[in-house]
Amino acid sequence: MISIFFSFLIEELVTGLSIDKDYIVKRALEIFSNTLHTSLPVIDTNGTYLGLVKLRSLINPSTLEKNNNIYDYVVQSPAIKDNVSYHSVDIDWDNDFDILPVINDNGELIGFIPKEKLFKNSFLQHKKISNYMQQLVNSLYNGVVAIDSEGKIVAFNPAAERILGQKKDEALGKHMSYLDPAGGLLETLKSGKTSIGVKTEINGFTILSNRSPIKGEDKNVGAVGVFVDISDIERISRELDVNKALAQELNAIIESSYDGLYIIDNTGRVVRVNSSWEKICGFSRDYIIGRTARELVSDGFYDNSAAMLTLERKETSTVMLEITSGCKKGQKIIATGTPIFGVDGEVEQVVVNVRDITALENLKFQLEETKKLSKKYASELEEIRLQQYKMDDIVINSPAMQRVIDLAVRVSQVDSTVIITGESGVGKEVVTKKIHLLSKRKNNSFIKINCGAIPENLLESELFGYEGGAFTGAKREGKPGMFELASGGTLFLDEIGDMPLNLQVKLLRVLQEKEIVRVGGVKPIKIDTRIIAATNKDLALMVRRGTFREDLYYRLNVVNILIPPLRARPEDLPPLISTILQSLNNKYDKQKTLSQSVVESLLGYDWPGNVRELENTLERLVVLINEDNIQLPHLPDYLHKENDLNTKIVTINGIAPLKRAVEDMENQLLKRALKEYGTTRKVAKILGVNQSTIVRKMKQYNIEKDDVDEHQEDAYAHLFKI
Repeated sequence: MISIFFSFLIEELVTGLSIDKDYIVKRALEIFSNTLHTSLPVIDTNGTYLGLVKLRSLINPSTLEKNNNIYDYVVQSPAIKDNVSYHSVDIDWDNDFDILPVINDNGELIGFIPKEKLFKNSFLQHKKISNYMQQLVNSLYNGVVAIDSEGKIVAFNPAAERILGQKKDEALGKHMSYLDPAGGLLETLKSGKTSIGVKTEINGFTILSNRSPIKGEDKNVGAVGVFVDISDIERISRELDVNKALAQELNAIIESSYDGLYIIDNTGRVVRVNSSWEKICGFSRDYIIGRTARELVSDGFYDNSAAMLTLERKETSTVMLEITSGCKKGQKIIATGTPIFGVDGEVEQVVVNVRDITALENLKFQLEETKKLSKKYASELEEIRLQQYKMDDIVINSPAMQRVIDLAVRVSQVDSTVIITGESGVGKEVVTKKIHLLSKRKNNSFIKINCGAIPENLLESELFGYEGGAFTGAKREGKPGMFELASGGTLFLDEIGDMPLNLQVKLLRVLQEKEIVRVGGVKPIKIDTRIIAATNKDLALMVRRGTFREDLYYRLNVVNILIPPLRARPEDLPPLISTILQSLNNKYDKQKTLSQSVVESLLGYDWPGNVRELENTLERLVVLINEDNIQLPHLPDYLHKENDLNTKIVTINGIAPLKRAVEDMENQLLKRALKEYGTTRKVAKILGVNQSTIVRKMKQYNIEKDDVDEHQEDAYAHLFKI
């Protein structure tokens, strides 16, 4: 007996086919002969359903002979009402009637439904329901596994595949122990007890399951488990714990902030303030939270609102405001509002940071004082550091060179244009490199170009670069010049006095505008290059003679470092000789030494080629002399000659008055010394008198010198005024 809905079978209803209770058997058999059914309903004259008659009970010989009435063969059989669309009925599938009568509320026969049709449609309906249930199970997010009475897997939905990582085709038909060695679902089948919220491990997955037995009439016919993978839940739980801890940490940070903080939502309503805000503004958070920033201004708490300004402008805003009521009345504070935007680009919240200006002003004053002291100390420390900078290749024993180095150290800290003057070989390039290495540009390029060593027609393109096709032989892509390559660093223009006049104009423009134009180009190129120039010529004299531009001279001559010749700083000669000799011994793997007489001869020479000549002379001796100890005979002739001059005397011929003889001797001596040594300073040194005495004697005896020598003498006379 099963319960089933009949509304879907109404279309299968057979009407107009029945037997009257007063019919004889023969008449009933005629009706049966026109149908395939083996039983038919019997009604009275009013159409009331009385029961069913079977064809089998009518076809035996005794029945036919007696010609009996059909009513004697009616069997009572239940019928269903015609309003079965919303009702259920029990069907006895075991009886041998092949139809099911349908009556109305008055018991009148409406018709009947063949059991064959009923069975077929019932089967289709069961199949439909079964498919529906299968789809329902398959659509569940939770996994479902069912086993039969033997423990074999008979149901395995997609969620179970996803959670357990096992294909349905591989799992169906296998014993449950294949998936769950612990036998949880098998235990449910055996015990028949429902289990709720059981946590277990299957195939490495942590699942939470509900297990129920599937009961038959007298025993358990299977078991079903519904489960969910709680790995994600546990991960989410851990993340929740982390987020809670983070929220507590952020809350502690907000509360411990020295600055006052309060937050409003997108309607301007205060949702949070911290303790510092309460202390700075003098209001309790309980009194403030829930009110709008506009209300706080209109109610006289303070006279301005960074929060409302930020909400209106949708950008960070800072205002100065004054507390206008409460215990902090008159307190001036600064407030900065910062908007927090949502995914739609609209302001969701505004965080306002407030600071006590009084405390900040005190801190600002203290900071400024500290900065002044720090700057002072830093400047002093930097000066000490620079003064202690190891000058491996510069000897600065003499006061004159000490003043040169002091000036070089000072100008290295600024970007002023520098011109270095002095005779050839005094070390102008060495000082230039030191300025660069001590400057902030030390990590960038240091480029040297000799203005006198490059032909005039090439010098411009070397300095300023050129565009592609600017002249015959130019590279197609063009070429940057020295000014561009040295940008950010230092450009050393050696022998600046040899620069052609037409290029002097362009150099002046570079110094003034800080930009260059390539040869063949029209577009100015900005540069950041420090210019250091050097020359052994008298630029002031060249300006007077018109061979050097006056405006360029003054533009270059911002800082003038005049390096004295070696003969003007005799204190530097002994350590220089020692330093150079040691360097040469290391270079050539020698152990050369100088005899006392050689040292005296070197000290007595004036070195017109300065340090370069000294280096070359010592290198020649180290390389060419085989003996380890260099003796006086090893020296070149000009060094012997210098020593011999110290012993020569001036003679006069004949007898003359003493005064005139003395004057004649002084005249000859001066002329001979000037011819031999060229400068009054050197003559004064040789003759053992002051240079002013030599100048006075020259005027007395009308001894003239050219303008170049005189200007050099004037320059060296002012050497110690650097």
